[in-house]
Amino acid sequence: MATQYEEAKRLLPIIAAAAMSGQHLTYQIAAQKLGRPKNNARTVAQVCDLLDAAAALADVPLLALTTVLTANLRVNPDAWAEVEPEIRSAIINRSQNHTFTKSDISAIGAALERLKGYSNRKAWPYLSTLMPSGERRLRLAGVGTAAYTDAIDDLGTDSPAVTTFTGKRYARDAMVRDAVKERADGRCEYCGELGFKCSNGSRYLECHHIIALADQGADMMTNVIAICPQDHREAHFGERREQIEAEMIAKVNAAEARRMNR
Repeated sequence: MATQYEEAKRLLPIIAAAAMSGQHLTYQIAAQKLGRPKNNARTVAQVCDLLDAAAALADVPLLALTTVLTANLRVNPDAWAEVEPEIRSAIINRSQNHTFTKSDISAIGAALERLKGYSNRKAWPYLSTLMPSGERRLRLAGVGTAAYTDAIDDLGTDSPAVTTFTGKRYARDAMVRDAVKERADGRCEYCGELGFKCSNGSRYLECHHIIALADQGADMMTNVIAICPQDHREAHFGERREQIEAEMIAKVNAAEARRMNR
């Protein structure tokens, strides 16, 4: 059975030819071009995700994301669904508006060689060891981290284009965030300051996965903290990121212990 890497190596020139001629493929058509049944679309989506990891490693826009589409010719709705909507749109728009060159394709191919032996599920966590995932997302969006002032709700994922998220998955995410905000009771769980008051009377806080899901972090209350926007930005982009992570883990452990003892 062919590995994802082998299939990605075969699929890259197919996708490149389509992109450079201004055409699109669907996952079903791409499957057929690889000699697979049309119902192997999910497998092809995994291969495309590995190619996008290679593109990210090569620091070029995402070729497969906007060249291989769903049956109704839309970008995979699960792709990058966990990031700030503005960042997701920017990643997609940058890729759609980019004119891919032979140099880009060569760079993706060379990066794919560096990912040999990695599945798409392992490739993205590996990339996060080379550059923080938040910073890489901004680079893919074409936005400098210094220029981006909105906090990112780091919901994370190990491979958004691959995993078929169900309604139960999203419901679980929402329940975790709601429970964490209830635990915080309106105060930043890192600095202790009250969140500003919203029009509905609630206090504004943002939920942050201390260890991102993309880095194998758990989607549980013990790994999620409710914090103010300033602390959220510093947790992603500050020079004290590692220290903040350790402090947040300690604070959440203490908060969970208090919650369990109520």
